[in-house]
Amino acid sequence: MKGLKIFSLAFFSYLFLSVYSNYFDGGLRGVIYSRGFYPSMVVLGVVYALVFFGFFAVGYRVGLSPPGWFYAALLFVISFSEYPFGPIVVAMVIVAVYCLRERFYRVLALYSISIGLIVPLVFYAVFGVPFLHRSLRYELVGPLVASAFLGAAGLIYMEASLRVKTAALALLSIVFVLGTFRSLLLLIYLAYFLDLYLRGAFKGDLRAPLVGGILLGVLILWMSGGVDALLIRVGFTFLVFHNIVHLSLPWGIYHGRLLLSGDPRGTVGALFGTSVHYTYFFFGQAAADFGLMGVLEAFLLGLFLRDSEDDPKTFAFVLAMFIYAMDPGIDNLILSFVLGALLIKKLS
Repeated sequence: MKGLKIFSLAFFSYLFLSVYSNYFDGGLRGVIYSRGFYPSMVVLGVVYALVFFGFFAVGYRVGLSPPGWFYAALLFVISFSEYPFGPIVVAMVIVAVYCLRERFYRVLALYSISIGLIVPLVFYAVFGVPFLHRSLRYELVGPLVASAFLGAAGLIYMEASLRVKTAALALLSIVFVLGTFRSLLLLIYLAYFLDLYLRGAFKGDLRAPLVGGILLGVLILWMSGGVDALLIRVGFTFLVFHNIVHLSLPWGIYHGRLLLSGDPRGTVGALFGTSVHYTYFFFGQAAADFGLMGVLEAFLLGLFLRDSEDDPKTFAFVLAMFIYAMDPGIDNLILSFVLGALLIKKLS
C-alpha cells in the first residue's frame, strides 16, 4: 500500500491547490480565466478526477502482475509514435536485457546518468542556455525531457555510495536549473529521495529529506516567480483538464491519437485555438482520448504502480514518473519509460 499512499498524497495535494486557485482565491481565478476560457465551476473536473483516481486505486488494489509480453506489446505499440526509431530502440533494449541479464542495470545506470548530464550540456553549448535566453526554452524541451528521464533512471539504478549519488543529484540539478523547467528538477529530486526512502536509507532520520524538500521548494518557487505564479500554473492546468472533460464526453476526442502524438501538449493547445503548449493533468490524456472509457487506462496505471513494488528501484522510478506527470499529464514518452522499466524488471 506504500505506493498508493505516496501517490495519493501527491494527487490530493495537487487537487487541493487546483481547486483553491480556481475557486477560492478571486485574484488567482481572475488571472487564470483571463487566458481565454469561459468562467465555469470546476465541479465536473473534480468529479472526473476523483472517479479516475478511484479506478486507479482499484487497479492498484487488484494486485495483478501482467506477464512480460503484455508490457512488450504495449511498448511496441506506443513506440510507433516515433517510427521508425521507436520500435528499433525498443528491440535493442530487449536484446540488451536478454544478453546482459543482471549486468544490464549497471550498464543502464552508467549510460543513463552520462546521457542525462552530457546531452543538455551539448545543446547548451551549441544553441545557448535557456536560463540566459528564455526564447530557447521550448526549442530544447524534447532533449531536456528525455535527458531528465534518463538522469532520473541513472540516479535510481546506479550502485554507488550516498556521496556519489548526492554529487550526481547536484550536477543534474544545475543542468536542469539552467534549462528552466521546474518539473524536470522536481523529477530528479523525486528519483533521488524516493530511491533512498524506499530502501530505508533514512532509518527514521528525516533531516536529510526535510532539508532537500526545503531546497527543492525554494528552487521551484524561484524558477516559478513566486507562490502566486506557481498556483496560477497549477490552476490553469486543472482548468484545461476541466475543459477537456467537458469536450470529451462521452467517448473522447482523439481516440488514442493524443497518446501517440509527438507533440501532445501542442495538440491540446491547438484544441483551444492557440499555438501555446498546454499541460493537462495526470488523467487528462485518458479523458481526452477515451472519454468515460479512460477509466480503463486509469485502472492500468494503478496496476503498473502496484506491479513495480516488488523491486525497490523499479518502484522508485515508476512512482517518481507518475508524480512528475501530475501536472504535465501522461504522454507516450512517460508511458514508454514506465513500461520499459516494468519490462526490464520482468526480463532481468
